[in-house]
Amino acid sequence: VFIDVGQLYINFLNQQSITHKKVVASVADNHGVESTIPIQASNININPEDVIAWLITQPNANGSLYLENVVRQYMGALRSVPARLEISNRIAKNKGVFSCNTSEELIKYWDLLKGAPNYKLVNNNNSGMFSAGMNCYLRYLKHLESEYSKKSAPVVSTKETEEKNLVNDNTNTTITSIKSTIIDDDTSSAINIVLANNFTNGFRYSNGIELSRLKRLVKEQLGKDVKLNDDEIVKYVRTQGTEYEGKIYVVSKETKENIYRLVDEYFQQGASAIFYAEFFAKHEIWLLESSIVSEEMLNEIFRENYKSFYFTQTYFGQTSASIYNVLKCEILRVWGSDVLLSYEVLAERLEYIPMSRIEYHLGQNKEFIWNTKGEFTHISKIDITEYEKKEIANYIETEIRTHGYASISDVPLGEIIDRNYMLSITAIHNAVYFICLSKKYNKNGKIIIRKGVNIDALDITKEYCKTLDRCTLDDLLDFVSDLTGERNRWIAIQAGYDVLVRTDENIFIAERHIHFDIAAIDMVIEYFMHGGEYTPIQSVTTFAMLPHCGQAWNLFILESYCRRFSEDFRFECLSANSKNSGVIIRKKSRLSYLDIMSDAIAKSDVKLNKQSVLDFLVENGYISARRFTKVTDLINHAETIRNK
Repeated sequence: VFIDVGQLYINFLNQQSITHKKVVASVADNHGVESTIPIQASNININPEDVIAWLITQPNANGSLYLENVVRQYMGALRSVPARLEISNRIAKNKGVFSCNTSEELIKYWDLLKGAPNYKLVNNNNSGMFSAGMNCYLRYLKHLESEYSKKSAPVVSTKETEEKNLVNDNTNTTITSIKSTIIDDDTSSAINIVLANNFTNGFRYSNGIELSRLKRLVKEQLGKDVKLNDDEIVKYVRTQGTEYEGKIYVVSKETKENIYRLVDEYFQQGASAIFYAEFFAKHEIWLLESSIVSEEMLNEIFRENYKSFYFTQTYFGQTSASIYNVLKCEILRVWGSDVLLSYEVLAERLEYIPMSRIEYHLGQNKEFIWNTKGEFTHISKIDITEYEKKEIANYIETEIRTHGYASISDVPLGEIIDRNYMLSITAIHNAVYFICLSKKYNKNGKIIIRKGVNIDALDITKEYCKTLDRCTLDDLLDFVSDLTGERNRWIAIQAGYDVLVRTDENIFIAERHIHFDIAAIDMVIEYFMHGGEYTPIQSVTTFAMLPHCGQAWNLFILESYCRRFSEDFRFECLSANSKNSGVIIRKKSRLSYLDIMSDAIAKSDVKLNKQSVLDFLVENGYISARRFTKVTDLINHAETIRNK
């Protein structure tokens, strides 16, 4: 361990010396004076304007020059993003990007930033501007280092010559000579073989043990000692691979060629986009085995070869359209002559688009019509003649003028069903609406109304109830089903109670068939209240005291009376039901239904646990079933009341 760590410390000291000299030369060039301030202690920052001025003369990944407004956005991200990262290292947190004067210093600083748990989130929220800006800044620093090397003393092309510093004490002038390392073919080949065979999970260049292992394996491969120091080996390895999360991954030429072959074959089929996530997921096993361990690394490999393509955060290809438009075009591209297609078939044809995106798009884009579970058609596959379109529009207009609404179920379809025999009736109704009616009308379930008009199934069912003399609950459920496509019990019961009088579990009659003596009935209800503000309707166990109303009294008639006719009382429940669950309350009371239930629990001797409370509420007629999402709130409120 001492030997490995000692070597690392020597490398560190050597690097400090090199960095120190670069700053000395930079200060002397820029200011005409000499300085011996080491970079870690200097206040010399790179001017972002210099970076911008240089970048707009350089080609980007697409081959065109960087635009100034884009580069300025990059520089803005470099200033602002580090402050938003959750970094525990105090020095790194206070350090600015532009205080990094060398490419190596920037890389180390960037590694620290990438370690922040919210790095990816913050970078994504900035549309990747920070990582793009860091890459641009890294290019600029490497450019400066290259220019500096050209101005330095002649290159010493030998493996064994150490870097020499000549310091003239009388003039206090520092002269720097930088060495260029030449690696012979045998050594480079041996390093590459070792990396490919023994470091498929990446080479962590900052780890002394991994570095020692690499040198040992290279020595075994060569059959002789490696005449390179640690810095030279690391520098070479970094030129051969892709850096990701502190490791270098070397991707073989064969692997890249295989990736490019798959991409080319896919685009040759007419595809316009490949989603990184799906490509990586489809080939994850062999990509990982080939040292491509992330979508980000895969993206970099794509960018190397497809410089004329468009690259977004989620996909790349021959278009820069929105994801919505890309998905629409790609789905239609592979639809072919089929009338119906499932998620699975589309995902098979669109090999590099995630099925989740296909599912979401089909559900959001109204041009795709749901047929049955997991199966869709497209409006272009629906056979409706121009004459039929006009007839349907005329029918709907007449119905709305007469009734204020129309039902898609009542639309005369004629031969449309026969010609579109593969489609369900739901799909045909939805297609008819979208193709013939959607420009002028809104559709809510099966209800068609004019745009801008507010009307719903409850309103329509209540209007229907006004035309009735007598009906059953089943009649109302059938009407609601025809209207909305669902047998919604709440709509049917609520509409019946709001307009008619319920005389039995399944019977509603018009109010003209019943006569209430309001004053006398309210007096009897007062007796059952026992001076309180409320009582469960189920507490009324006898009707002998109530005056005759034309029908035999029961809890359903009493509930109807309290809902619409009483002057002193009202009826409340969690939802309209057929179990007479609910309470009679004084009209002047301000208690909410939750307050009433909490009060009833508190005044009882029931134990304050979930099951006991639910049992109490059902058995005493406050709720109709042993489930209530706010039961914990009731328990807490009841406990507070008991403790007063």
